[in-house]
Amino acid sequence: MSGGNVLDVRGLTVEVPGRRVVDGLSLAVGAGRVVALVGPSGSGKSLTARSIVRLHDPSGAVRVSGTILLGESDVLSLGRRELREVRGRHVGYAFQDAVASLNPAITIGRHLAETVRAHGSGDAYALGAAALKRCGLAADDVWDARPYELSGGQAQRAALALATVLEPGLLIADEVTTALDPVTQAEVLDTIRAQAAGEGRAVLLITHDLAVAGRWADEIAVLSDGRVVEHGPSAEILRSPSAPFTRALVAAARLEAPGGVSLEKRRGDRERPVLLSVRGVRRVLRGRARTTVALDGADLDVREGESVAVVGRSGSGKSTLVGVLAALDRPDAGRVVAGGRDVWALRERDRRALRRGTGLVFQDALASFDPRYTVERVVAEALAGGGGVADLLERVGLDPAMAARRPATLSGGERQRVALARALAAGPRVLLADEPTTGLDVIAQERILALLARLRRDEGLSVVFVTHDLRVARRIADRVVVLADGAVVEDLPASSLDAASEAETRALLEATPRLGEPGPA
Repeated sequence: MSGGNVLDVRGLTVEVPGRRVVDGLSLAVGAGRVVALVGPSGSGKSLTARSIVRLHDPSGAVRVSGTILLGESDVLSLGRRELREVRGRHVGYAFQDAVASLNPAITIGRHLAETVRAHGSGDAYALGAAALKRCGLAADDVWDARPYELSGGQAQRAALALATVLEPGLLIADEVTTALDPVTQAEVLDTIRAQAAGEGRAVLLITHDLAVAGRWADEIAVLSDGRVVEHGPSAEILRSPSAPFTRALVAAARLEAPGGVSLEKRRGDRERPVLLSVRGVRRVLRGRARTTVALDGADLDVREGESVAVVGRSGSGKSTLVGVLAALDRPDAGRVVAGGRDVWALRERDRRALRRGTGLVFQDALASFDPRYTVERVVAEALAGGGGVADLLERVGLDPAMAARRPATLSGGERQRVALARALAAGPRVLLADEPTTGLDVIAQERILALLARLRRDEGLSVVFVTHDLRVARRIADRVVVLADGAVVEDLPASSLDAASEAETRALLEATPRLGEPGPA
């Protein structure tokens, strides 16, 4: 090995047509160490990770140079057969979207067996079952399941088992917990950390979350514009960052408003009219193989001008509740009342008119747009008179000149602003935002949250903000509503969140990483 390192990257440069994305990056990861590569969207994190195993575009449009040493072998000089041996056996790669990275047509067991057999490594079932066990899964539970039949946490663990079934010396974990709730995130990262400590595996953890890096990584390397601007022990980087860009990242990550309102103010808020409410809502999702009770007697009131954060684990019913509130998903039981009217007692024409009183922002803004449309057309289709596209773009902090561009050319934060502009186009009184900051770096996230706070203040919007991140809930909400198994188990001021009494809320709080807490021993 080079200097005892499992991975040693020297002078890595990655160029795409028109620009240099990674510029002379150098980075080393030793055995048993977890190194977090942290940076904003577009800084080159994922492209760096993919270049290490040459998963970049094979057409030649992406040019990679420098040295990438795995042990004593330079990955960039390997032939196709040698590279195939490196992938899987020496380097495991776990992707951000586990379900999308797996073949939906085949079972988890077949994924594992094919990987083992491709390298001629022994008993496929025995090795696969052992890998699943190391990742906290029982082969009996998931071997015959297809990826889409698993929960988010199960799918991510299965993907980790696949990446490590041949026990590689290096694991690249690329944003593997971005869409996971705090409890599941902690379980997955604890598994990765334990494998580094117990099996001596080197881990390159790609993340935009500094708190995650501080809690689970030994070292942090901060990436900006394709260059490592700071690299050192996690605690030291977070306690006293030296690079201006790192200081900006840490400041953005620490910017957590106390949130919530006093009990006295909440009493006063009870006089405000209720704009939207659900009572005893039950929603059962029926598939070919299974039936899921997504909501089970859920109650919620949204009052004029307030911000409500809905939090809970994956599968708790958060997104289903948004669909019910938006009158897009009819409940099997219970009532949905908007503007004092029972939504599902109305004629369809009247229900469509009532829906314009709620604006909807989705987690994946790009997937919610027609890829053929420009920004102007995306927003214009939702306009209900009063102002135009340029005015809406300015209201959400975008240059009106962006109207001519397609959303695919925008950054993640810019796309979410376009989604907000579209949601505001009909002049809603209530904004429903379903995980709109998931996947955004801390700087982009803070800008979106500040924008929502301004819109709420200036335009009197009520906001229902769905998130699995309690740090975001504190930042945006007056009230925090906790869902578990489709029911509301706690409803309290955001300022009282640390005093929550329900076991589910306590579990979410304890699993949520915070800057400054102790990291790896």
